[in-house]
Amino acid sequence: MPMDPTASQMDYVLPNELVDGMITAGGKKSTVSVKNLLLRGFYSGAILGLATCLAITVGIQSKMPFLGSVLFPFGFASIVLFGMELVTGNFALLPMATWAGKSSWKATFRNWMWVWIGNFLGTVLVAYLLSISLTSAGTLEPLSVADGGKGWAAVAAKIIALNKANVLVKYESLGSTGFFLAFLRGVIANWLVCLGVTMALVSKSVPGKILACWLPITAFQTMGMEHIVVNMFLHTAGPFLGSGVPFIKVIFWNFLPVTLGNILGGMVFIGMLFYSTHRTKMNNVLPTVHDEKLERELAAELGAR
Repeated sequence: MPMDPTASQMDYVLPNELVDGMITAGGKKSTVSVKNLLLRGFYSGAILGLATCLAITVGIQSKMPFLGSVLFPFGFASIVLFGMELVTGNFALLPMATWAGKSSWKATFRNWMWVWIGNFLGTVLVAYLLSISLTSAGTLEPLSVADGGKGWAAVAAKIIALNKANVLVKYESLGSTGFFLAFLRGVIANWLVCLGVTMALVSKSVPGKILACWLPITAFQTMGMEHIVVNMFLHTAGPFLGSGVPFIKVIFWNFLPVTLGNILGGMVFIGMLFYSTHRTKMNNVLPTVHDEKLERELAAELGAR
């Protein structure tokens, strides 16, 4: 039975309608200027740095780390709602546009490079500012809760501990196995993150978008998976706070394998999967009425304007 055209005005977006919109937006996204890629990327990196610090703070104060994970996704939600640039989301979106002939691999790598840099600059600034704040401009020494630390001192100590653990202990100490584990956890993290972004696009309402993206983001954070932009904050804030972890080790044992894992997780398990199953045109399924509202929303949410 033909679908009622008014269905396009409902909150739910059909999967094949969604994927076609993502492909179109991905093509436009590949032509965004370097200035806008950097500015939008800067915002995303900065807000995720703040969200990560909030999650750590709440986890320490409440003695319930899961509560921090539940609050953490507010940063991702704002990125989705404001149409900003997050490199991990682009790992899924740009390949879809390339496979559909609306972009190229050269344009895809250009987007990834500049957004990665923009995300990094945002996290570095927030990491620097928070390192000053958490140590009261160098007058307060980081001190873990186990050693009697409270408040800002405990948060600073936790960031240092995470920096050391997620570079030296979990990965460098295991050699090639550690490199593989960082890569694997990067795959899982961006599988969940891109799922959250895609689920947000399935809804047209603000509450629907927030709720849909919230759950997968909470899952990746709770499971302790590796997201490159979150790691950009942790592994620059740690050295700023005096962890002593060499940045060359951060790059090789964390940033490199996690970025590669995030690319595979987003591109294959979300981008390729959705493109392969929902790209096929289907007659008498999509509404005949052109949904301009949906087109505008997709463009805004995916940063294509």
